[in-house]
Amino acid sequence: MLHRGIIAVFLAALVFCAGCLQGARAEDDIIVETEEQQQQFKTASEIVKEAGSSTGDAPTEEAATNLVTGSPDADTTVYFTYPLNSKEIPTNKPVRLLIGFRNRGAADMMVDYLDASLRYPMDYSYIITNFTAVRFSRHVPAQQEATFDYGFYLHEAFAARPFTLNINLHYHDAADKLFVSAVYNDTIQVVELDEGLDSQTFFLYIMLAAVVSLLGLLGYQYTSARSKKRFGGVKKAVKASVSAAGSGSQVESGTSRSGDVDYDWLPESTLRAINKSPKKSPVQSRSPQQSPSAKKKL
Repeated sequence: MLHRGIIAVFLAALVFCAGCLQGARAEDDIIVETEEQQQQFKTASEIVKEAGSSTGDAPTEEAATNLVTGSPDADTTVYFTYPLNSKEIPTNKPVRLLIGFRNRGAADMMVDYLDASLRYPMDYSYIITNFTAVRFSRHVPAQQEATFDYGFYLHEAFAARPFTLNINLHYHDAADKLFVSAVYNDTIQVVELDEGLDSQTFFLYIMLAAVVSLLGLLGYQYTSARSKKRFGGVKKAVKASVSAAGSGSQVESGTSRSGDVDYDWLPESTLRAINKSPKKSPVQSRSPQQSPSAKKKL
């Protein structure tokens, strides 16, 4: 029963480690938003579609250019803090970058939000995945600068393939005119880092060691039970042989019987005297005593 309890506790610990492994992710460094918040953000293509639907006509290239291009009074820069090489983006690692916004105009501007997406390199309109959009709502006065932090996370399924990374910054001026600046729009190579030992590999080795230990414990119990049965059979066989040998052995009687005595070594004169003397039984019976009534008769 004790061994079964140990095995049960051991299996429960393995399940707990597996749960911790699934929960230990680097997504804590990435901004997460709800579905309601995501509905508040609109991409440049959605803005163009809404503009066309409001007028009843299909969106023209001129309208799209006026809506999705950046302001001539604004400059944007991007700097990748991790990784430093923006052309190779690792998987299973939080990618961090800083976005600089400079208002060179005479009027104030409001930076609304930022959206990012991963697109197919041969067809820009084909979106592979959309990253989390982050709302800033940052007021940038004239002739001032502001810096924004952004991060995203690439799954290992995208490894070893090229993609187009598109990052757009949405803002408007004092007249509520919308602008979209393509902060980053270039082809990247998604790579998988070959590290010495990550958390998943570590927990995998722990689980393998636990399984091997559990199998060893079960094998030890099995062999010990077999050895006990075998030694028990040997002991029973030894006891049986000893009892059989004891029952077949004769008890030494010594010289208690007169027929077994050897008289050959005695002289003839002694033998004659022995033969002439009357033989008495070894146990002499006592003569019965007379009762008092018998004595009176006498």
